[in-house]
Amino acid sequence: MSKWIKSILITLIFFLCALVIWHFNIKIILADFYFRKALLARGKNNWPESLKYFKETLKIEPNESFYRQRFSTDLMWAVNDFYKTKTSKIKILNLAIKNIDLIPEKERRFEAKINQAKMYSEKANLTQKKEDFKKAETAFQKLVTISPKMARIYNNWCQLKIYEKEWEKAKKMCQKAWYLYPSIYNKEMNEQHRTAVILEMSEVYEKLGEIYKNLNNYKKAEEMYKQVLKFFPKRKSYLYKKIADLYFLKGDLDKAIDYNQHGFALNQNDSVWPFSIALLYQIKGDLKMAKFYAEKALEINPNDKEIKEFLEKIK
Repeated sequence: MSKWIKSILITLIFFLCALVIWHFNIKIILADFYFRKALLARGKNNWPESLKYFKETLKIEPNESFYRQRFSTDLMWAVNDFYKTKTSKIKILNLAIKNIDLIPEKERRFEAKINQAKMYSEKANLTQKKEDFKKAETAFQKLVTISPKMARIYNNWCQLKIYEKEWEKAKKMCQKAWYLYPSIYNKEMNEQHRTAVILEMSEVYEKLGEIYKNLNNYKKAEEMYKQVLKFFPKRKSYLYKKIADLYFLKGDLDKAIDYNQHGFALNQNDSVWPFSIALLYQIKGDLKMAKFYAEKALEINPNDKEIKEFLEKIK
């Protein structure tokens, strides 16, 4: 073989290698471009646009686990914030679960496994099928074999038991989570970690409030809700309504009114609060005050038919 032919062959091989590398790099650049577009659209709560760009990303890089894991996480967000019907929610959860299943086990991050267990749980709550509850249960059982002392697993497992209305088992799971969280008063804990722990612990307290309510332990339920309010007095102000409901169940209408008024003071533009107070005054037999608060509710929400009908009824 002549030197000239060898030179041509070497040049051709070099060119082909460069072409392959170029093609590979272009794929990465394009996939990353669409991925960033998906995140920007997600940040603007434009889910249809985000979904479109995620699909483009995965069309280019179908085997990239990082993209699939992020896509499944955003799908889980979209279930609650974008899709409204039960059928569409189930469809999206199935897609999210499938995307994690497509990631090879050795590449699947633990966070993705936790999210998938939550997806099974949310799907079971929507379908109320035994087989779906079983899948969620199995997913959580697998998680604790890998990380038996992770509080967040038991926190999420507690929610599954709430969906199943297995109140004693739910309480047990929430208590396990609570005992595993580190003390928020530890001086060595940085502020970011402390904030994350408080957020998760407040979820546990709120779940325990619901659990104790359904176990007819209203005093304990109130304690749990008030513990959350210590952390988030304004952000979680809807819990004043839950405490008011506890007093209503106990037959203490005055206390129920007081807690609804507290919630109303923090949520002046929400007609639910004054209308709830109006309903309580009606039950109490004080139609003058019932009318007063119903009119306040109508000022906030002039098109509410239920409030209008209530005012017509108590004239």
